[in-house]
Amino acid sequence: MQVLPACQSSALKTLCPSPEAFRKLGWLPTSDEVYNEFIDDLTGRTCNEKYSSQVTLLKPIQDFKTFIENDPIVYQEFISMFEGIEQSPTNYHELCNMFNDIFRKAPLYGDLGPPVYMIMARIMNTQAGFSAFTKESLNFHFKKLFDTWGLFLSSKNSRNVLVADQFDDKHYGWFSERAKTAMMINYPGRTFEKVFICDEHVPYHGFTSYDDFFNRRFRDKDTDRPVVGGVTDTTLIGAACESLSYNVSHNVQSLDTLVIKGEAYSLKHLLHNDPFTPQFEHGSIIQGFLNVTAYHRWHSPVNGTIVKIVNVPGTYFAQAPYTIGSPIPDNDRDPPPYLKSLVYFSNIAARQIMFIEADNKDIGLIFLVFIGMTEISTCEATVCEGQHVNRGDDLGMFHFGGSSFALGLRKDSKAKILEKFAKPGTVIRINELVASVRK
Repeated sequence: MQVLPACQSSALKTLCPSPEAFRKLGWLPTSDEVYNEFIDDLTGRTCNEKYSSQVTLLKPIQDFKTFIENDPIVYQEFISMFEGIEQSPTNYHELCNMFNDIFRKAPLYGDLGPPVYMIMARIMNTQAGFSAFTKESLNFHFKKLFDTWGLFLSSKNSRNVLVADQFDDKHYGWFSERAKTAMMINYPGRTFEKVFICDEHVPYHGFTSYDDFFNRRFRDKDTDRPVVGGVTDTTLIGAACESLSYNVSHNVQSLDTLVIKGEAYSLKHLLHNDPFTPQFEHGSIIQGFLNVTAYHRWHSPVNGTIVKIVNVPGTYFAQAPYTIGSPIPDNDRDPPPYLKSLVYFSNIAARQIMFIEADNKDIGLIFLVFIGMTEISTCEATVCEGQHVNRGDDLGMFHFGGSSFALGLRKDSKAKILEKFAKPGTVIRINELVASVRK
């Protein structure tokens, strides 16, 4: 019997996929050497007096820095979180300079993983970092940073990373053979140009920006991601996102502790104390995490009506409290602390909640939670409240970065989550069957 890494709670079975699974999906650098080269290069370019004196910080980064210095509590937390850290960034000045470099570019395909998390991981893993990163006032400034980056990633100037060039021995354009191979790993025998709407004969394959490429559409959904079982079978629940399984949870509590070892959903926090929350107490949740190279649009898991869409402001860099201060491993036996925090993120991170009333009364009301995570993803619904959708229809999309999602069922729902998703890192293809009504 396979022994899973220990991330247990009385209310849930949390799956901790191996570091290799996270690495394949672009959430971790391929090696310590790659990480160290990235930090050394970024440090050499930005963490010096010449850069600080000659390069102007982007306005939201300057506002972020000014906020830190004007708030005595936050200022002390930013001093404390860097204590004992020897590798840059070693203070908030260097951190702001690094942000200033990263946020002027679109992400390349490569061996690194999400660069923002690479420079934040160590300070996230401190008590002072946790205290600062859970403050609403600071997260207001983080949101301004990412909104500004999002404007650039939606502009034509962000398209230079889409070319087929190899930029160096660790970074590649998104149309390079290496990147296309990674994007096509779950489409055997197919090519990028056949799977997604684009035109390889025009510049940038016709994409207008990095974000336009990031949110590419299927050319023929029925060929590459058909609605399993057909739209007319209302007893089936499909996958809302292309992802890998992270956990399956049953008997979810209305209120649960978020600070003990292990992870748990606390429904009142997860659903932002919505009036629908009591319907899901003691119900079930399946959560997955997305590949950085994957399809980032959402599809409806059921035939039904969009009842409510809620945008929830939240945190961006607050990892699970029980992981604070734990070693950041330099081996393949254990994921780093922030990758043990995906359930915690779902309770407190910036996210969008969507409630759908299924046409099949044996399923009834379900919820979807879309959690923006690495680089830092934002959520956009393309449907409206009161709109009827069929299984497989577009619901919305993540913008700019990697992400996670959760689907929740009521206790009284006769639909049950398929057991195969209890295995960590199981591939979940969008529109495939994840649950079904069992009488």
